[in-house]
Amino acid sequence: MTMQEVLETTGLPVWYFTPKGKKLPARYLVWYGNGQNAANADDTLYFRKNGYIAEYYYSKKDEEAESEIEAVLLDNGYLFEKSEDVYIDDEGVYLIYYYIS
Repeated sequence: MTMQEVLETTGLPVWYFTPKGKKLPARYLVWYGNGQNAANADDTLYFRKNGYIAEYYYSKKDEEAESEIEAVLLDNGYLFEKSEDVYIDDEGVYLIYYYIS
């Protein structure tokens, strides 16, 4: 599955990069690529894996929704690091970053 498809299984609205020009729901995800990790030696590529960042935007704290996002990532073989809750004052929403590998 693509990252878009994986994140869509959370049941949240999902966009690649920014949902410009749309009326935004109270909770949604935005994702984009974050480079690629590779392992190589002696001019041979042994392993490569894309990295991603998923941004979870919300207007009210919902730990169950966070748990669902995390379970979906883990169930699909992704590891991640999670940021603290960030408040975006000019937009009036909160944000959590998931650094996915």
